[in-house]
Amino acid sequence: MLEYFFSDTATLLRFRDGSVGPFLDGFAGLLFAQGYKRLTGRVVLRSARHLGEWAARHGVGVADFDDEVIARFERVVRARRGRQFGGRKRGFHEAPGHARRFLHYLREVDGVPAAPVAPRAALTAEYAAWMRDRQGLAAATIAAQLRVVDALLGATGDDPARLDVTSVRTFVLDHVQRHSPSSPGGVTTPVRGFIRYLVAQGRCAVTLVGAVPVMHEWKQARLPQYLTAVDVERVIAGCSSGDDVSVRDRAMLLLLARLGLRGSDVRMLQLDDLDWRRGRIRVAGKGRRETFLPLPQDVGDAILAYLRVRQSTQTDRVFLRKGAPVQPLSSGGLKNAVERAIRRAGVQAPAYGTHLLRHSLATRMLREGATLDLIGAVLRHRDLDSTAIYSKVDVEQLRHIAQPWPGTEVSPC
Repeated sequence: MLEYFFSDTATLLRFRDGSVGPFLDGFAGLLFAQGYKRLTGRVVLRSARHLGEWAARHGVGVADFDDEVIARFERVVRARRGRQFGGRKRGFHEAPGHARRFLHYLREVDGVPAAPVAPRAALTAEYAAWMRDRQGLAAATIAAQLRVVDALLGATGDDPARLDVTSVRTFVLDHVQRHSPSSPGGVTTPVRGFIRYLVAQGRCAVTLVGAVPVMHEWKQARLPQYLTAVDVERVIAGCSSGDDVSVRDRAMLLLLARLGLRGSDVRMLQLDDLDWRRGRIRVAGKGRRETFLPLPQDVGDAILAYLRVRQSTQTDRVFLRKGAPVQPLSSGGLKNAVERAIRRAGVQAPAYGTHLLRHSLATRMLREGATLDLIGAVLRHRDLDSTAIYSKVDVEQLRHIAQPWPGTEVSPC
């Protein structure tokens, strides 16, 4: 597959020579499958070849490649401070990253031993699998909880048997104060769930569950952030340049704005979730509860327009990254797309996350006379309390029911 990236016979011979030569054809095939263009693929392959040449000069065989070898190579590259590396300037600063990508490939094909798994990484991986398989949590929820769990282990030690009441309480109180004082549940819930998991596995004392302090927070104390209907349409209309990225972003924005989907719903959407014959879309939300939603005409047209320019790949996910490696869009990629569209439209937004458009839909429905039950059904809320927060955004209606302030005849609202 090297021939796809290089046509010169002498160049091909040089690449197939040396210690990493036997692996470069397969590596080139992987780059091709991941959507790398010729120019970018050449840069990546040259970095892999330079790694092999540097290692050979220092007596390091391919079988000895590991993270430490790549780190040494990275220090050499950075020490050159922009001077040419391997006779070529292009891709100089990216060489270490490309070398790590080559190392990952070698591990996949058993060209080098797999990386040793640290105790903390092994424990968090086990817990992540348990949350996914036993609790049915979404990937984004698991990732958010693992960040807190990893911080807990980093502060108290990798051995869960060494956890005690003092260390757990100290971590929770400190982490809440520094990271989420307005929403302590974002810390206490992951820590309490992780300790319960450890107790069930017999890895820590049962009494530690009670070590997590109960921190009360006012329910629905904050107002949902939203855009007006006019601003939402301006954001969507901004994705009209016609290039592949704009076509993709418009389809995603319409799913968020018209159907009120969560960001994870959009990212996890698969091709067979689109039921074109019945004009509906299948969504598996929280708890893996499948729901079919009607597919509005403009949303369906936008998705079809994107599918016409979508890169061919082996994944069934609908929305993909534009650049190589071609793979499903990440949560950060979707958030960036929403923020990019808002800024391009010149809209002053209170936030830039994907939930902003979901809140905007609910707020618009309420002001147009929809009941909370209907809004909850559209947003797929299991509990009406989750929908009740939107009742606070209709200030004009709230004026009629606001009670007078003590000592006055009229309400200050």
